[in-house]
Amino acid sequence: MQITLTLDEEAAARAQALAERSQTSLDALFGEFLRHATQVAAIDEFRRLAREQGACSEPGWRFDREACHDRSAAQ
Repeated sequence: MQITLTLDEEAAARAQALAERSQTSLDALFGEFLRHATQVAAIDEFRRLAREQGACSEPGWRFDREACHDRSAAQ
């Protein structure tokens, strides 16, 4: 996907310098920024939903895979 980005000259120069210091292209640097930003947004949304739904585990609770697969408790 191609994206057109408009920056002032000073911001563009700083971004280009950052890409050069990172030994990458400006496209790759911006792509990584967007990947990171969307991951952070997804994590924040998950946390918000968990808070709103009261989805908190009891202190000290640990997942027990064997207990989840124990069919005798369901009978």
